[in-house]
Amino acid sequence: MSLAVIKDNHITVFGTKYFVANAQTTSIGSYGEKATPVLGQNKLEVKDHLPAPTLQGKIRTLPPIDIDTAQSTKANFSEAVSASLKAIGFSGSRDLIYEALAKKQLKLVQLFVEENDVKEAVNGAPKALNNLKSYGGDARVVNSLCVVVEASLANSFTAGAKFEVTADALGIFSIKASGGATVSGKDKITLAPGTGLAYLLLDLNWNKDKTKVEKTKVDEWSLN
Repeated sequence: MSLAVIKDNHITVFGTKYFVANAQTTSIGSYGEKATPVLGQNKLEVKDHLPAPTLQGKIRTLPPIDIDTAQSTKANFSEAVSASLKAIGFSGSRDLIYEALAKKQLKLVQLFVEENDVKEAVNGAPKALNNLKSYGGDARVVNSLCVVVEASLANSFTAGAKFEVTADALGIFSIKASGGATVSGKDKITLAPGTGLAYLLLDLNWNKDKTKVEKTKVDEWSLN
């Protein structure tokens, strides 16, 4: 099993460095402008989200992930993670969340959308397409999101074979798993504000007339 390593300004999952700054404002399919301040961390300034229908059938997940307690510390966790972090299916402060992760009472769940599916989703959403085009070279889309989930819910949810996406009036996504070894009553997570722990971005390459996205490339955390 791969373990997540938490540092004071990023989280490494499967060898890839995830952003943590502004994570509490992000969701799967969030988009906006990447900020690279001289002082402070690189981050996504979220402007909007891709519509839920464009992501239908495209969200995927993997078995739950534990944290590497040999290379991660509570101090680093507190530096990296917003004090407003919310764990799904668990009530407790940031310190309690770290302790529960260390004890494997909580798990990390990685949600992701393949690059080609993000490209299709953006090209199929005229408002998002126009917005992203207006952001120029700073335009980014969240294609992978890590959230903290109560262990039994995480195990059941990630065992699903199919994931249905819905959004409420505020645009908050809920994802319901079905099939596979999913257990009834432990098959749904809601990506409410504050549940984002870490995220990965996609940079967009446009066609000559900038009327559609032709390619994407992963943009992971770095010091820049």
